[in-house]
Amino acid sequence: MPFREDIESIRGSRSNLLRGKSIVLALSGGISIYRVPDVARELIRHGAHVTTFMSREARKLLSSRIMEWATGGAVYVELSGYAEHVNICSSADAVVFIPATANTIGKLANGIADTPITLCGMTALGAGKPVLIVPAMNESMWRNPIVRANVDRLRDLGIGFVEPVVEEGKAKLAPIDEVVDSVIDMLAPKDMAGLSVLITSGPTHEHIDATKYITTPSSGLTGYYFAREALARGARVTLVEGPVSIRDPPNAEVFRVTGVLEMYDTVIKLVSKRRYDLAILTAAPLDFYVKDRVEGKLSSDLEKVVIELIQAPKIARDLKTYSPATFLIAYKAEVNISEDELIKRTLRRASEGNWDLALAHTVGLGKGFGTEKDEVIVLDRNGVMRKLGPMHKRELAREVLNIYVTINNIKSIKGNAFNHLF
Repeated sequence: MPFREDIESIRGSRSNLLRGKSIVLALSGGISIYRVPDVARELIRHGAHVTTFMSREARKLLSSRIMEWATGGAVYVELSGYAEHVNICSSADAVVFIPATANTIGKLANGIADTPITLCGMTALGAGKPVLIVPAMNESMWRNPIVRANVDRLRDLGIGFVEPVVEEGKAKLAPIDEVVDSVIDMLAPKDMAGLSVLITSGPTHEHIDATKYITTPSSGLTGYYFAREALARGARVTLVEGPVSIRDPPNAEVFRVTGVLEMYDTVIKLVSKRRYDLAILTAAPLDFYVKDRVEGKLSSDLEKVVIELIQAPKIARDLKTYSPATFLIAYKAEVNISEDELIKRTLRRASEGNWDLALAHTVGLGKGFGTEKDEVIVLDRNGVMRKLGPMHKRELAREVLNIYVTINNIKSIKGNAFNHLF
């Protein structure tokens, strides 16, 4: 009797970004196949329903029972007269080839459908479904001109690729979170094409000397997910990023900065020279910079050091002065205050900076900074619009951008968006 785990206990535990989406994983016989059950689980944790197709070579390396356990669903290793490849793959929201070997890539590029997974791929393509390929193979095979030509041919057909990590002579499977983010990208709304978006992200480091600095605990995750969501929806994204340890979102134009003055100057120069439809200020720069930074290193023999901090100019206050047509979304973070006071302070700051939308939240004690989830109150200049969260920061970014898109559609028709939104 087939083994079934209670998959519903984990479905949507991280987000609902893939809620209601049907994903087919098409497994070929690469050694990195051992990582695929973890990919399946992460897709489910974002809400997806996952079905598995496996080639004969894949079954030699990974038992179909493991994929049955990982997904809680059927695994197709042979096709019957019920034409599973048609019924399932033509109706799926996306098909993901993982790991994709050079052999499988070649078959897909040349229309060869002689295995359950390539039949699935051919059917999905014919039905106009999104297809994502996650390659893994030896580096020399990945660089083979024939393989590269096949990859280019598939890209020209609109098929997505998650680039492998090339190291130690191998083109290794991309990190699991990158694969999952790429599936989320592929299925995101496509309603921001042609828009130009500026995002600030991360902390700033205000150096006391060459080895010591003052900072905020921002991880940059909020900015990363806003950038990733905007890119997935078709926007061009410029990211002004303080020192972070996370990867940059693919295809973003990134300006890396260190201090608060450098971040301010970079943003103001950008908005003064370029047209941005939307700016989202998610960064948590220090509000001050260090006066008279010490050259070299402070002596550890000193018994006392006095540091003078100078208030820094605020991007959130000045951006609209330099780019009044840019729609501005900015955060206001507070600690240990009531909701009423949070709203009051946020509205005051929003008025000073002429913000179009404000995202108010409290931080500290596991909230906001460095966390995967957050919750915010979305405000206009007149008061509360709605509360979001707690939810995954990518999900929050999606909801905020949904509001932005709705406002702009309504503004073009009715004038005052805020009076009609909620």
